Amino acid sequence: MSGFISSLLNIFFSYGVRQRFVSKIDVIRSIWLKSQFKKFGRHSRIGKIGRLRGLKYIEIGEKTVLQEFIFLTAWETEDGVLNGNCPDLRIGDSCNFGAFGHITCSNRILIGNNCLVGKFVTITDNSHGNTEDLSLNVPPCDRPIYSKGSVVIEDNVWIGDKSTILPNVHIGKNAVIGANSVVTKDVPANAVVAGNPAKVLRVIS
Repeated sequence: MSGFISSLLNIFFSYGVRQRFVSKIDVIRSIWLKSQFKKFGRHSRIGKIGRLRGLKYIEIGEKTVLQEFIFLTAWETEDGVLNGNCPDLRIGDSCNFGAFGHITCSNRILIGNNCLVGKFVTITDNSHGNTEDLSLNVPPCDRPIYSKGSVVIEDNVWIGDKSTILPNVHIGKNAVIGANSVVTKDVPANAVVAGNPAKVLRVIS
């Protein structure tokens, strides 16, 4: 009997049917959110939401996919200005961001076209407070958001699962960031880097 029920479920609600249903829900969700972004390109979509904040400062290109439970935040003060600037978060065309990613901007994050970003990846241009001043005497959650510099990720970059891209970093075109890497310095174009902190393993000519 259980085998018969299982067969019926596979006929009427197979895994493929479920995936098509989920895809339709993502399209509906994206249409609902589109007007809240500064820009949200055609055929882009966003999965189940982790957290969204400051969408009026965020631009998404065309055919870009943000998979489920993404955290996408642009931080501002009450007057819309932080560190002398409005936050500026821009993601290009045809990018794919894995589940449980975290992109947080208080200054400027620019991500190019055709980038592939794995699961559990963090890209940040900010932190809670400046560790070089007296803010350390304040509980971390109460410290003002502080940026040490912008993040630029050029076209065709591949970032492996569970990697972290820290502030004031420029990643060149076609670079590959190995899984679990912590990127603290600029990465040349066509370079393969890995480790904590990430180091250049080779540059593909």
